[in-house]
Amino acid sequence: MFRHIKETEYHVRVSQPDPRFAVLLLQQFGGPNGELKAGMQYLIQSFACNDPRIRDLMQDIAAEEFSHFEMVGECIALLLGNLSSVPKDYPALSMFVEGGGPMLVDSAGIPWNASYINSNGDLWTDLRSNVAAEMRAKLVYERLLQQTDDPGVRDMIRFLLSREESHATSFSQALNWLPEGTGVMKDFRDSDFSKKYMDLSVGAGNARGPWNQGNDFVYENDPHRQYGSQPQYGPDPDPHGPRETGPGPAMDHTRNNPDWQQPQH
Repeated sequence: MFRHIKETEYHVRVSQPDPRFAVLLLQQFGGPNGELKAGMQYLIQSFACNDPRIRDLMQDIAAEEFSHFEMVGECIALLLGNLSSVPKDYPALSMFVEGGGPMLVDSAGIPWNASYINSNGDLWTDLRSNVAAEMRAKLVYERLLQQTDDPGVRDMIRFLLSREESHATSFSQALNWLPEGTGVMKDFRDSDFSKKYMDLSVGAGNARGPWNQGNDFVYENDPHRQYGSQPQYGPDPDPHGPRETGPGPAMDHTRNNPDWQQPQH
């Protein structure tokens, strides 16, 4: 259940109209890293969450994101100023023409859409998506801070930026609390190929680090010479290791045209 309280979570103050910045702020109203995306993502994730504690976390933060969506919308409306008559070079003509309030678009005028939402029904996956979403939102707010000198607007943005940090921390702690070996982590890196690093760079500058050495990594040069071949019809090769997928009846001779012959070169 939602209940609307006729006060914003944090005060929204604008010193004077700034339609140019109002357009920029649309990025956090209807953009892919904005407040509506976050609120919708966490709420939708919560419906598929069977852990009541993490479900509560998702719904708490979703409700706050909708409150931030309200704050950003109110701020945009104030920044637009008096719209009874505007000059032809008014920086926010689209919002003027559409009725004087924020449109559900980003700063480039691209409409909000549901493809922004990441919800996979796996807590390891969804919580990582949420940490990344909060960090992206923080980054956008940091860039927006560079584009306004209005003290009230800057104060609101700093508040929102700080809340992104809080949410990212909460989601990170929830990740640390998940039982190992569950969800997508139950068989993570249990095969030979999941421990290989494929070096596909040519030329100077190949870098080594913990992302491709140590940590059970096997560094493969020219992997196509060991594992690759020309595409062709026929049974799949034997597995490369004891935990790799081997050939099966669903994978043999089932392509669109089994009579097709491999071109000879």
